Amino acid sequence: MKLPTIQIASHQITRLIIGGNPYSGISHHSAAASKAMEDYYTTNQIISDLTQAEQHGINTVLARADKHIMRTLNEYWNTGGKIQWIAQTPKSTEYNSLNDYLQIIARYNPIAIYHHGGTTDMLFAEGKLYTIQDNLKSIRELGCAVGIGTHDPHILKSCYSEGFDVDFYVCALYNHTKHREMYLSVDRDIAVSAIQAVPTPIIAIKVLAAGRNEPNNAFKFALENIKPNDAMAVGMYTRFQPDQIQQNAVTVAELIRKIEHEKNSRTRSPGHCGSR
Repeated sequence: MKLPTIQIASHQITRLIIGGNPYSGISHHSAAASKAMEDYYTTNQIISDLTQAEQHGINTVLARADKHIMRTLNEYWNTGGKIQWIAQTPKSTEYNSLNDYLQIIARYNPIAIYHHGGTTDMLFAEGKLYTIQDNLKSIRELGCAVGIGTHDPHILKSCYSEGFDVDFYVCALYNHTKHREMYLSVDRDIAVSAIQAVPTPIIAIKVLAAGRNEPNNAFKFALENIKPNDAMAVGMYTRFQPDQIQQNAVTVAELIRKIEHEKNSRTRSPGHCGSR
């Protein structure tokens, strides 16, 4: 079953995006779990997972712009891979000048670059969010779609109301900046309310609460509450479930079909019998 797409700038992006946190050893569980991800995700394994994603209809990966990821993606594309890359800028501690680092990212031809969510949240708390405007302009000049990431729905709405020049946002369904590894249902409710209020395309992250949520219910909740022009980025860890990518793609495609069918049924005029 084919995955529907949304449009960000000039790009068609599947509503299920494969997330790159596992490739960078970011488990959001423990140091041991993160190290296990690092051990598992060799270059060959990442390429294998991306190939599987492409085979099952996922056309985009969202991953950190660290040197390991960029080198791996380069090898993947050189061997025929076609998946698109949405690049997340690294943490502010990992570069001296973000504008200079953006030039490095651009060498690997991402379709989009977005400002790291944790850094966005930190700058907002310090009253310095305006300082990213120059970085957003630099991304625009590189020819990439421009995005801002955040874990705080209030910041999402603030950026939109202040008219930041972006094509999309990346917003967590759980407020990791405020609550760290506490995944609270109230956070998720607040997040989807903000996502619904902002018409710009949004990529929802932390949909599965870093593996804590049962996938079918979590996907269903997200798809019923994000907008039709929004997508989800989901980290997929195939070490213990080799068919996880396929299962997620099938589940999401089926859920979207069911949700759209139910929506069409509700909006159909009473007594309408259809064409004959």
